[in-house]
Amino acid sequence: MENKYVGPFLIVKKLGNRRQKVYHARQMEQDRDVALKFISIPPTVEWAKALDKIEREVKELQKLQHPNLVKVYGAGVDGNRIFFATELIEGESLSAVLSRRGKLAPDLVVEYGRQIAEVLRYLHAKDLIHSKLTPEKILVTADHRIKISDLRLNRSKRRRWDSTRQHKLDIAAYMAPEQFSEGATQKSDFYSLGVILYEMLTGKLPYAPDTMGRMTKMKINLPVPSAAAHVMNCPIWLDKIISQMLSPDPRKRPHSARAIALAFEEIKNIDATQKAAVAQITGGFNPLTAGQDKTEARRLLGYKKPKKRKNRDTLFFQRVPFQVAALILIGATTVYFLIPPSAEKVVDNARIMIHSDDPDLWGKARVKLQPIMDGGGEFAEDAEKLYYLSRRQSLVLGAESGLSNRLQNENVQAFGKAVRLQQDGQDVEAREIYSQLVTNIDPEGRDRHVYEESKSRLEKIDQQEDLPTDVSELSDLIAIARDASTHGQLLAAHDRLARIVYKFAGRDGYEAIVAVATEQLQIIKRKIASDEWSEEGEPKATDDGENE
Repeated sequence: MENKYVGPFLIVKKLGNRRQKVYHARQMEQDRDVALKFISIPPTVEWAKALDKIEREVKELQKLQHPNLVKVYGAGVDGNRIFFATELIEGESLSAVLSRRGKLAPDLVVEYGRQIAEVLRYLHAKDLIHSKLTPEKILVTADHRIKISDLRLNRSKRRRWDSTRQHKLDIAAYMAPEQFSEGATQKSDFYSLGVILYEMLTGKLPYAPDTMGRMTKMKINLPVPSAAAHVMNCPIWLDKIISQMLSPDPRKRPHSARAIALAFEEIKNIDATQKAAVAQITGGFNPLTAGQDKTEARRLLGYKKPKKRKNRDTLFFQRVPFQVAALILIGATTVYFLIPPSAEKVVDNARIMIHSDDPDLWGKARVKLQPIMDGGGEFAEDAEKLYYLSRRQSLVLGAESGLSNRLQNENVQAFGKAVRLQQDGQDVEAREIYSQLVTNIDPEGRDRHVYEESKSRLEKIDQQEDLPTDVSELSDLIAIARDASTHGQLLAAHDRLARIVYKFAGRDGYEAIVAVATEQLQIIKRKIASDEWSEEGEPKATDDGENE
């Protein structure tokens, strides 16, 4: 799917493992990189119902804000596929980390566990659960920040509208035993976290995923495994809390995510205290001899002061003058490359990028132009023009490609609909939408690119339909406009009369025609603005059931 468009997104590359359909994509309209995950809908669920459910679900997910949660931007439809658009995280999944490293150090396990517990604490406070927490859904950044992905609106002991009875074995390995019969709860999330902690410490799962039936029985009947039995340096406190999480009885697991997070904080404090004590002992620290001369200490340990080398034995690149000169050269080079390019150069480069055939370069150009626009100055106006030219190009590309999605604003979606109508030869209907966009959009606002392109297409449609110059033929057109009854006919009549007034106003011999067209235009404007018309374009019914 690389280099293909899905809605307003350009697919860059695939992310994650082969089973999950997750891609790195570029959202051209918003100038941002996102992650796209495609989901499958069970065949038992009606398609229209699925779209409605997901749309409502996304609105709730967008409200969730936590530093360890992947942000949800929205959802869209591409053919018969549904996808979620989320924050793109620079990092890798915990499963990839474990696959590469085997297992992690206890202090890192404690820190990751604390962050995951904080996320669960946030979700549980909102009466939500994750229910399917696995290393594949835990992302790790370079600075060891945890990000939880694949969140859905799961609630305790409530079956999802799109859930199935079948469970994949690799996911079931992290699920609590009660999830297969009674449904997931907050305590089920704690069990999943326990399995993940155990795997991070030992490099293996507590119960081998042999078959679904045997694995479930092992989780219920076998003694809770000990991570300390496999890891020599596992802190006893960490082993104890993991064992509690892996208890088959939910009542014996920790009572809250807050308690787990506090426990991890305490483990970190204990570990830090022990490390400080060990460092002092191994470092030869003695409060009775603190402050003694280090020279005497070296002498007693048998260290001898090294003889100073003569200057003639020093290699040329080790001599002070050479090193000073090298430092000056390095400093000058660094300053040169750190000096940002001038606004004029940025604008010139952006102009080249925008006039290329690469949509990805258009988006990159907008990113470079944004600071110049916001900062004002001599080149701010040029930057602004190029910025909206780029947005206009992306708008047209997305619309003409037939891409529809629910992540764009109403104006962009309406423009896309008008373009599709034009492509189907329905210029009258397309003209109606363009006219509404030109009327409603602020020419200087954020959607000015939609305004400008709509206006341009509106003018082209008008040029294709030349008005007659004969007075009697113009009178016939005014009469047709006068007979307009439906909402759509009124809009078309409004546009035709407006063009007559615009074209023939001030021309000799057309004064009467312009006056009649102007009068009829005002009547139609009042009808359109009145409450006489339903959203479907038909006259509204009166209280007794008859049309007005």
